[in-house]
Amino acid sequence: RDELSALASGAAGRTAVGAMVVATPVLLRRAVERLKARSPQTTVLVEEGDPARLLPRLRLGELDVFVGRLEPGYAARDLDTEPLYEEPMALVVRPDHPLAGRRPPPRWPELAALPWVVPPPWAASRAKLDRTFQRHGAEPPADLVETASFLATLTFVRARPAVGFLARSVARHFEREGQVRTLPVALELELPPVGLITPRGRRLTPGTERLLACLREVAARIRRSDGRA
Repeated sequence: RDELSALASGAAGRTAVGAMVVATPVLLRRAVERLKARSPQTTVLVEEGDPARLLPRLRLGELDVFVGRLEPGYAARDLDTEPLYEEPMALVVRPDHPLAGRRPPPRWPELAALPWVVPPPWAASRAKLDRTFQRHGAEPPADLVETASFLATLTFVRARPAVGFLARSVARHFEREGQVRTLPVALELELPPVGLITPRGRRLTPGTERLLACLREVAARIRRSDGRA
C-alpha cells in the first residue's frame, strides 16, 4: 500500500540494499546514479557490512537485496542468488609510497615485512591471500589492520606506508582519483563472483526492481571491460 501510494502521489518508492565493500564504490554507485537519473524520487537506503550481518536482515525484510561476493557458505534454499561478474583483487599503496611505480615489482617476502590493511578473517579473499604468501615462501604479515570498509582501508593506507588489498575495480576507481597506486603484482586467487541475493518468493518493490535492472546493466559493462570500471 505504501508503495502504491507513493507511486500515485508522484514519488517512486524506496529500496533498501545491503552491500559489501567489493560492490559499493563502483557497481552500486553507478547503479544508483542510473536509477536516480530515471527515477529521482526513489529513496535508496544503503547498509554496508558483511554477509553474516546483512543476510539475516534480508530474511527479516529489513533489506530488499544484498550485493556482494556470493560466498558459498551463505547459500540457502530461501535465497535466490544471481552471479554478475568476476572480480579479481589488487594491491594498492599511497601515491608517494616507495613501491609505487617501482620496476621490477616487489617480491612477496618484501611485501610481508610491510604493514597491511586486509579483509577480516571471515572473507574468502583473506584466507587465499595468506596462502599466497606461504606459496611464495613468506609468512603472512604481522602488522595488520583488519577491516571490511573501503573507507577505513583508504584511511590506513594513506596514513601509513601500508599495503591495501582491494577489489580491482575499486582499486582502479580510487587510482583514477589519485588516492592510491596499484602495484603490478600478480594475484592468482580464485574468488566467488560478485552478485545479487534476494529472498526467494518475496514480491519485490518497484523501486527494488528498478535498482536490480540498473545493477545488471552496470555489471554487463564491467564484464565487457574485464573489470576496468
